[in-house]
Amino acid sequence: MAVQNKARKTAVSAVFYVIYVAVAIVFIAPLVFLFVSSFKEETQLVSDMATLRAFIPYGNMTLDNYVQVFEKLDFLHYFRNSALNTVIQVFFGMFINAMMGYALGMLDFKGKNLLVSLMIALTIIPTEAVIINRFMVTFNLGLINTIWALAIPNLATPMYVFLFYQHYRGMPKELLEAAVIDGEGYTGIFFKIMTPLSKPIYATVAIMSFIRAWGDLLWPTLVTRDNTWRTLPQALRGLNDSVYTFWGQIFAFSAMITLPILIIFLIFQKQFVQSVAATGVKG
Repeated sequence: MAVQNKARKTAVSAVFYVIYVAVAIVFIAPLVFLFVSSFKEETQLVSDMATLRAFIPYGNMTLDNYVQVFEKLDFLHYFRNSALNTVIQVFFGMFINAMMGYALGMLDFKGKNLLVSLMIALTIIPTEAVIINRFMVTFNLGLINTIWALAIPNLATPMYVFLFYQHYRGMPKELLEAAVIDGEGYTGIFFKIMTPLSKPIYATVAIMSFIRAWGDLLWPTLVTRDNTWRTLPQALRGLNDSVYTFWGQIFAFSAMITLPILIIFLIFQKQFVQSVAATGVKG
C-alpha cells in the first residue's frame, strides 16, 4: 500500500510539473519571439513569423533593426521622458500611497471606516471613467505638456493604497503602542519602524507602479502636445510607414522598452513573491 501511495504521489507530482512547464512556456514564448525576432532581417522575419522558426535564433542575426530605430527616432530623448516620469510616479507615489495605507491600517480616527469603504469602492472604478475629469483639472491648472501633467495625476492610486492598507492592518499593534510610549511620533514610526519592516509590499507596489507608468499610452497622449515630453509608447508610431510596416524595427523598439521591466522584476522578484504570499494578491 505504501508503495502504491508513493507511486501515486510521484505520478501526481509529475503531472503538475508538466502543467507548470506548459504554463511557463505560454508566458515565456512571446518574450523569446520578441527578442529573437528583433535581431532577424526583415525578409527572414516575415517568412518565419507564422512558424516555429520564429522562436529560433538562426540565419543572419544582426543589429540593423536597432540601428535603424536610433536613426528614425530620438530614442534617448523619449527614454529620458519615460524614465523621469516613471521615477517620479514610483518614488513619490509609493510613499504617498504607503502613508495613506499606514494611516488607514494602523491608526484610529473618526471617519476611518468611511474612508476605507470609499477606497475599496474606488479600486473598482476604471481609469477611463474619470480620465476626462482628471484632464480638465490638469488643463485648468496649466500643466498641459509638462512632466508634472504626466506624473502628478497618477501619484495616488486606490489599488496601491489598498495593498498598503492590507499590509499595515496585519502589522502587530504592539509595535505602534511601544513606539508611542517611547515618545516617537506617528511620522517617525512610519519612517523608522514600519517602512524597514515593509520591504516586500514596497517592492510589489514599485513593480506594479513601474509597469503602469512605463507602458502608459492613453494619459500621455492626452496631456502632451509635441515631442517635448512624449514617452516611449507614443514614439512607437514614429516607426510606422504609410506603405509598409517594418516589423524588425518594431520588435527591436519593443525589446528595448521591455528590457527595463524585466530587469526591475528580476531584481525585486524575491520581495514581490513574499508580498504576494503574505497579502493573497493574485496577478
